[in-house]
Amino acid sequence: MVEAVRARGVLPEAIDENGHRGRVRSGAQAIVETLEAYGVRFVFGMCGHTNLAMLGAIEQSSLTFIGVRHEQVAAHAADGYFRATGELAAVLTTIGPGLTNALTGIGDAALDGAGMVVVAGDVPSYLAGRGGFQELDLHGEAQQVEMVRPLVKRAWKVASREGLADIAGRACQVALADQPGPVLLDVPMNFFSATFSDEIHVAAQRLPADRRRYAAEGQVSRVARMLIDAERPVVYAGGGAARSGARDSLVALAEHLGVPVVTTMSGQGAIPQDHRLCAGYTATVGTPLAHQLVNSADVVLALGTRFGEMETSSYDHDVSFRVPPTQVVQVDLDATQIGRAYPVAVGVVAEVGAFVEQLLGEVRAATPRRDWESSARFATIRDEIRAWRADIAEARRSDATPIAVERLLGDIREVLPRDGIFLTDVGIRHQVAQQFDVYEARDHYVASGWGTMGGSVAAALGAKVGAPDRAVVAEVGDGAFTSILSAVITAVEHDIPVVWVVMNNFGYSSISVYQHKHRLGALGTTFRTPDGQPYNPDFAALAAACGALGAVVTDPADLKPALRAALDSGRPYVLDVHTEPAPRTRASGRWDVNDILSGNRNA
Repeated sequence: MVEAVRARGVLPEAIDENGHRGRVRSGAQAIVETLEAYGVRFVFGMCGHTNLAMLGAIEQSSLTFIGVRHEQVAAHAADGYFRATGELAAVLTTIGPGLTNALTGIGDAALDGAGMVVVAGDVPSYLAGRGGFQELDLHGEAQQVEMVRPLVKRAWKVASREGLADIAGRACQVALADQPGPVLLDVPMNFFSATFSDEIHVAAQRLPADRRRYAAEGQVSRVARMLIDAERPVVYAGGGAARSGARDSLVALAEHLGVPVVTTMSGQGAIPQDHRLCAGYTATVGTPLAHQLVNSADVVLALGTRFGEMETSSYDHDVSFRVPPTQVVQVDLDATQIGRAYPVAVGVVAEVGAFVEQLLGEVRAATPRRDWESSARFATIRDEIRAWRADIAEARRSDATPIAVERLLGDIREVLPRDGIFLTDVGIRHQVAQQFDVYEARDHYVASGWGTMGGSVAAALGAKVGAPDRAVVAEVGDGAFTSILSAVITAVEHDIPVVWVVMNNFGYSSISVYQHKHRLGALGTTFRTPDGQPYNPDFAALAAACGALGAVVTDPADLKPALRAALDSGRPYVLDVHTEPAPRTRASGRWDVNDILSGNRNA
């Protein structure tokens, strides 16, 4: 029995240093057991002298530790895990540089609503303010927690060992409550190792069975009446709608009233993109029909969106939303987002999935299903969608070399199973949003808020860990891939069979297009040797050096066989695909960056 207890990392009955008799735990064990109680199964992280006691406790627990070679990989992987599963993972870092290395990935999670619990070691409590190794104390003692505070929902600087279990439990609650997001536990090194008796109880899970927040009945009735009476209503689904699991209710609502659904990039999958009422997405690039619909709408039901600059064509009312006269109903869990970008006719603080269920019930009770299939509005929408898909289909047949991005996207969509997970990086996300159908909300990852280059390279690890039975493909640029290359090492070390499709065009093409357009030269955006020759490493050879598999693809006819081989291999796999240097993205939106760079927008 004692051995069994020791295997769980808990000391047998003893008297602790304060004279208390009972089972004795270390602070690290209290944190680990609390994470277990809240359903955490994986910890992504990296060792350091301040978190060794945590590693010891993890090793003797049910948690699986996935060690990385850089803490940014850990944060992005935890982000990808949450997006694939809706469940928390933990991130473990050491003091100072260990925590700062993770900040970029934490920022992505914060702005895209991905929950995670970050546990960081800090200087021993008795050395705070005395110049402990790696202590950040330029503006006060042990201040590393202040660096992280703007990027998390809440940051705890643990002040006593007795509070560890309770704080860890509250951290899990906050990470999942309302709009999910990252939280931080900043723990002095000595608190991890300190022991206390069983008088300090490990926090039991305190999550409600239904965490959704519902709207007031009066608000639901008002919104239902606005949609029913509107002549040109549009549903605008953002990332909050996609994450909420509202797909079936949203489809039913759209089909009952014949309302077209437009999405943001992060909202793709809120309704299957091959559904006949899915009208594309709005953005700097966007799809023409989506912009036409939101621009002419009399009522827009906005679900879980911040109305960000990129999604609204820099708030240009001639291209995107025209408010007023359009009436906006904005539904969001975060009350601070209501009316932030546009004035609202109705603001609803509620969980999107819960609200759509309420609204569907109200609409069904108030009006019969409409015969929208024979309406002139739907005929126009249908014809526009068909024309757009025909245009994209033609581009996907390109046999040009270097390989056209449209061809690459089309072939990936054909080979990837319908339930496969597809991750895309910041540089190519607009083309993916235009040309790659997403069927389920958790099938697609894009860093739409913080927009970290390279984030999806590592997020793919977490997605595969969370969904081991589903194919996971990350399409990334050459710059993005090299910025976080150690993710391949982690994949090999922990046998995580992710496929990376690297678009090798010898530069940061998504930035160079603006550079060239405004005649600003080519400095910093192209990869060249001193004699001017294009340069990149052989990514397939790099993969092999890491222990992964790899192949170079230069002929479009080889794309599908190479993709199938990569997915069938069951190994981490890198496809080095030589793509066109300047993708021909079809832009129907706009971005102020062009006016700014041309000198036409100085105020």
